[in-house]
Amino acid sequence: MSEYQKQADFLKKLVIYDDTPENRALCERLAQVERSEKCTQCACRLVGLIALLGLSGLGYAAVLLPQFFDNSTHFIVRLCGALGLGSGLCLAVFLALWYSYRRTANRLHAQCRLSISKMLAQKLPSAATSSPVVRDQPTVEVALLRTVSVTSFNAQELRKAS
Repeated sequence: MSEYQKQADFLKKLVIYDDTPENRALCERLAQVERSEKCTQCACRLVGLIALLGLSGLGYAAVLLPQFFDNSTHFIVRLCGALGLGSGLCLAVFLALWYSYRRTANRLHAQCRLSISKMLAQKLPSAATSSPVVRDQPTVEVALLRTVSVTSFNAQELRKAS
């Protein structure tokens, strides 16, 4: 499992934690896009393999057919050329489609992150603030050497003394 898939699974688990209809719909769309992306990847592999077979057939014909450079109308040369060219074009289309699915999946991951941050802001209101929360006036304690007493100063008193 790749790092991308691990992160996607983690996001889906966090989104499902808040079981709302919007989050369920988001997870369903994400699952559909991931299935389509996986299917497109398999198609790219298959078409790439066929393109390699076509090119290897052309290479084989170039080496073993003595009249290859004189007259390339041999059936095997035409078949391998058509196979390589068709597979190459399909590979380009499938790669563009895979890129489109990956962009859609990344957009849905961003929506998942936004949904998770909203959920955390609702459940943990103190974690939503970006600055630390100060509940009491800060105090500074100074311990003097050779004495037993500890003196405590309020922050406002320190500002007045400065």
